[in-house]
Amino acid sequence: MIDVKKITAPLADNYGNKVMLTDETIEKRLEKVLYQMKEKGLSSVVVYADKEHGSSFEYLVGFIPRFEEALLLLNQDGTSTSILGNENYNKAQYSRIKTIGKHCSLFSLPNQPMNNLSELAEILGETDIDTSKQVGIVGWKLIPGMSNQFDIPEFIVNALSSKIGKDKLVNATDIFIGPENGARITNNANEIAHYEYGASLASDAVLEAMDTLEVGKKESDVGELLTKHGQYNNVVTICAFGKRFINGNVYPTQNTLSNGDQVALTVAYKGGLSSRSGYAVDNMEELDKKDKNYFNEVVIPYFSAYHYWLTNIKIGIRGGEFYEKFEAFYPQNIYGWELCPGHLTADEEWMSSPFYKGSDAVVRSGMIFQVDFIPSQKNHHGVSAESTVAIADEQLRNDIQQAYPKLWERIEKRRNYISEEINIQLPKEVLPLASTLGYYRPFMLNKDYALVVKG
Repeated sequence: MIDVKKITAPLADNYGNKVMLTDETIEKRLEKVLYQMKEKGLSSVVVYADKEHGSSFEYLVGFIPRFEEALLLLNQDGTSTSILGNENYNKAQYSRIKTIGKHCSLFSLPNQPMNNLSELAEILGETDIDTSKQVGIVGWKLIPGMSNQFDIPEFIVNALSSKIGKDKLVNATDIFIGPENGARITNNANEIAHYEYGASLASDAVLEAMDTLEVGKKESDVGELLTKHGQYNNVVTICAFGKRFINGNVYPTQNTLSNGDQVALTVAYKGGLSSRSGYAVDNMEELDKKDKNYFNEVVIPYFSAYHYWLTNIKIGIRGGEFYEKFEAFYPQNIYGWELCPGHLTADEEWMSSPFYKGSDAVVRSGMIFQVDFIPSQKNHHGVSAESTVAIADEQLRNDIQQAYPKLWERIEKRRNYISEEINIQLPKEVLPLASTLGYYRPFMLNKDYALVVKG
């Protein structure tokens, strides 16, 4: 079913202009969150943020607190307060939703001017928080059984408890990212256009890095090609040749590429991640000499599963059902993948996933997915061709086409390329957000050959 043949490579196609989120989109986001609060019986929520875990805060406010911490206190009537540290307090005026800014030095960097621990409790005591019902705390994890435990700093929980009462505090992270009904799990046309910028930028970067691979190249030189437009990377960028994690290092080094080396390339921006991994070889003979039967035992099954994923994902399928069908096609006990076979993405690379055993979450129009499953097979190197797709019903496809015709043109060109060159026939509801979706070179020093589905 899978073959390797000489084909034309895809073209880099990032548009170069980031589509900004409209005021209308922000209003819809606020409506979605307030609706989820009402459904969960919450009179207010407290959304925690730091640089690594700021996406739910950013979803409404429009920015993250960079190197500091922050809280967004949102009441059921839509009023809000943003509590910010020394160097972000002045950003409250730029919030996308109307908010009252309050300064809390405890959210600042170590040894900056800072008050004592009672400061936050005093600020909360002066803040309008609707405590008529339960108050939700929004962190960033979905841990089973954590309805009354919280994944945010203890000093913040203690301050909230003193103001509100611990018995009223509940974990409410799921109202933002829960794969069943979270406000953030679906996107409109404006949001898909916004996130396509990062997904396609990552794809272009990996394509350029692959095109540059040659014996003697340094990891640092190729890794530099993975950084684009000065954009924020939401995962650690990977450019590794040969053995990885020597002395615990996870970053590109001065190590040079040798024939037969294992290669790993990964970069992600807001909107999506692209990765490729394999061997620095020119042909099948070199590949088999380096990792015997790797092509047949690892690469072919992986790409067959990749093809299965793309052609079987559909609106309305339960996550648990998709998981079971995928596992039957690509058995976990043989191919060693342990994580969810695909997940939702947005501002962070991994938001949450509907694909796990017993999941009742349903694939819905507006979801953006990473096609991401990671085999781990004994005595073999891994393989990866991770990329990003959006799921869109007819109405959403029409919305994109009308509001963002250049984006729609790119989507159609990508779809035609995948169909004509790789012979993967995408369902209409699967929109490629990157030009390299489905494109994999099994010989990473050979730019001419790639995997295809046999006709």
